[in-house]
Amino acid sequence: MMSPVSKSAVSSQSGFTLLEVLVAFLILSVGLLGVVGLMVNSKVSQHQAVQRTRAVELADAMVERIRINPAAIATYNIGLNPVGPASPSGEPSPEPSPNCSSSPCTPTQLAAHDLWAWEQSLQGQTATVAGEGADGLVSPRGCIVFTPAAPRVRSGQLSVIIQWRGLVDTADALEDDENVCGGVSDGDEGYRRQVAVNTFVVDETEI
Repeated sequence: MMSPVSKSAVSSQSGFTLLEVLVAFLILSVGLLGVVGLMVNSKVSQHQAVQRTRAVELADAMVERIRINPAAIATYNIGLNPVGPASPSGEPSPEPSPNCSSSPCTPTQLAAHDLWAWEQSLQGQTATVAGEGADGLVSPRGCIVFTPAAPRVRSGQLSVIIQWRGLVDTADALEDDENVCGGVSDGDEGYRRQVAVNTFVVDETEI
C-alpha cells in the first residue's frame, strides 16, 4: 500500500514549479528587450543611411544645375551662408518671379529659381504630408562655394555642401578648420552630418 504524499512535499513541488515559470519569464523578457533594441538600432541606421543618400542626391542635383547654367555662377556662389533653414513661422520661402519652370528666364533669374527649388528639396517640400515636408533632411543646410581658376571667372573649383542633423551622437563630425556649412558653430558637433561634392565646372565661353 502506497503512503500518501505529504502536504509539505506538495507545497515544495508547487513552489519549485512557480520558480521555474518566473525564471523562464525573466529569460523571455530579456530576449524580447534584446530584439526590440536590435530593431531600434536597425531603424536608426536605416534612417541615417537614407538621409545620407538623400543628401548626396541633392548635392549632385545642384552640381548639374550649375553645369547647365555656368554664366550665373556668381549667383549660385552663396559661400557658407546656407539655404535650407526653415523660417521662424515655418512657412516655405515664396517662389521667385518669374517661374523659370514655365517662363523664359535670364541666367541670373534661373540661378535664383534653382536655389529656391534646391531649398524646397532640402526641406522636403516636394512631398508633403499635412503641409509638412515629408522627404527632406533633418535641420538641413545647403552651401555652395566656388573658387575661379584665374584668369577665368566662371570656370573653377566648385564645392556643394549639405549639412543635416543625425539621430545619435557619434564621431562623424568635422574638424574646426574644415568648411562647415553655416559656420563651425552651426549645429551640435556630435550630431552634425555633412557631405560635400567637389568638382570642376567650366564655362565654355571662356575657353
